[in-house]
Amino acid sequence: GEALGKMQAHSKWITGLAWEPMHKNHGKCERLATSSKDGLGKIWNVRTKRCEVTLAGHSDSIESIKWGGEGLIYTASRDRTIKVWNADEGEGKRVGILVKTLVGHGHRVNTLAVSCDYVCRTGPFDHYGKIADVTSKDRD
Repeated sequence: GEALGKMQAHSKWITGLAWEPMHKNHGKCERLATSSKDGLGKIWNVRTKRCEVTLAGHSDSIESIKWGGEGLIYTASRDRTIKVWNADEGEGKRVGILVKTLVGHGHRVNTLAVSCDYVCRTGPFDHYGKIADVTSKDRD
């Protein structure tokens, strides 16, 4: 098909895409999250084709990005961390605020899978996946 438009803001190639879950916006999928080798995550409004928020905090490229849980986005990086970001506004929350940094991998984290039960499973380069309960208020 023919391209409907262009969204550009990353300085290096894209490593991941994740649509906002449909149940979050009454069946409208208008937000898309992207990750990049530039070490940034971005939240886009695909209707307006504008970047709404930049997720900055990793010291190396982001290899994977996922929506998960209630209003959270997860980013996995070559810096050996997973960062959990707020993706919704309201109740004193702002989009793009870092909620928690998950540490403990010996090598880069290539991928992650997030369930709606607030459990984050990771796939690091060192072959030792980890499971984290992200409902805890303690910051690692």
